[in-house]
Amino acid sequence: MHVHTSPTSSDSMLDPHDLVRVAGENALSGFNITDHDRVIDRHAREAFREQYPETFVNFGMEVATDLGHMIAVGLHTYLSGIRRAEQLRLELERVGGYLIIAHPFRRLFDPVTAMRTGKSFDLTPEQAAETMPVFKIVHAIEIANGANTHVENEFAEEVASLLGMTTTGGSDAHSTSGIGSFSTGFQRTVATESELLEELHAGRCEAVHRTKAGLWVRFAQGSTAAAAYEAASHGVAEA
Repeated sequence: MHVHTSPTSSDSMLDPHDLVRVAGENALSGFNITDHDRVIDRHAREAFREQYPETFVNFGMEVATDLGHMIAVGLHTYLSGIRRAEQLRLELERVGGYLIIAHPFRRLFDPVTAMRTGKSFDLTPEQAAETMPVFKIVHAIEIANGANTHVENEFAEEVASLLGMTTTGGSDAHSTSGIGSFSTGFQRTVATESELLEELHAGRCEAVHRTKAGLWVRFAQGSTAAAAYEAASHGVAEA
């Protein structure tokens, strides 16, 4: 549900054709490309999908807003005003789209960031759930992000649990490294964007991660640490 490709995302080195290959090697049946503030045009989207009929490919967008980075599904072009999170939500409602807050607690626990900004984050999960306005705007919370620390991911998981909100996961990969670290598991097979939106709105999905044994399991408090312990106890090197 969260990956960046080149050249649409200027900070990515991931060729979209390599994404298809590596996703398949990591037991992913499809992916949602979320390039920064941009979606490739309709003809390019259709041409790419035609090359890989066995893989589900969706084109979303990661939008930088006043309340953080958000994954927009169902919006096929960048629109004026969507840097305001409330406007982005309105635009998505017009097309039946879906909005996810990406990595909501990234760097908030980092002392270097606190020193640079002069701000420290001292909210409890309960306080964050109650007072942070972003959670009243989005449909779901990304709680498992491959570029986050365990602390950031698990804090997000606790907030989502308190709010009873749908969760998603994604590698946030900008290269072939990290693809398949975290993902979003669906209860039903998804083959089209309309089916993806239907499952998201129904809440029939959750953040998952892959163990060293190759199993996809629900992301929860301590689940990645447990997977690392399992790998170590069987003599498997942690990537």
